[in-house]
Amino acid sequence: MFKKTFSFDGRIRRTEYGLSLIFYFITVSLVNVVVEQSHGDGKIFILAYIPALWFLWAQGAKRCHDMDKSGWFQIIPFYVLWMLFIEGDSFLNKYGGNPKLERTTQHNISVVKSSDPVQLIIPVIYNDSTIQNNVTNMEVRNVNYSNFQDVLRQLRNIPFVKSLNNTLLDSTGSIVITHDNTTQYLSNEFKKTIEGINIVDVSEGIIIIKIK
Repeated sequence: MFKKTFSFDGRIRRTEYGLSLIFYFITVSLVNVVVEQSHGDGKIFILAYIPALWFLWAQGAKRCHDMDKSGWFQIIPFYVLWMLFIEGDSFLNKYGGNPKLERTTQHNISVVKSSDPVQLIIPVIYNDSTIQNNVTNMEVRNVNYSNFQDVLRQLRNIPFVKSLNNTLLDSTGSIVITHDNTTQYLSNEFKKTIEGINIVDVSEGIIIIKIK
């Protein structure tokens, strides 16, 4: 929350936007008080309106992006009500991943607990961009045609996914994914893009997920 607040890129959630509005109005109110009490000597403080307004516009643009809309939508009268109360896209959209799901997954550490004082901590590097044309089989359980298409769409939006071959039989889908990097990294990036799934198992070359 509150990362790159002056940037117009990315997405933010309703909570962050609501807090941004509160912060903006508090800042503007304080500047108004200072200017009024300075009897004309505090006009320099008017310059504080510029970064405050920039902040509000940037946060508003990112909130619009969360709903897969252009940042210009925030100038529509009363659209701020939608920005405050309408939930954003659950999936990855053209402006970025779901901020509700985003987390750092570049590297993970595997620690083996032992009473042996010489037991080593073994780093497991899941992100290996040198791997090219890896193949992972994804099994999708408890799925119907509609949410199977959602899964396929989100996989296609992952930049390092190259091709998909899929079949759907009853409530189980199978997807053969050609991609760069490791299976674990693919799983981690996929989890950022979609809600309503459980990752049942991940091993190199295999991902099993279940629709909730």
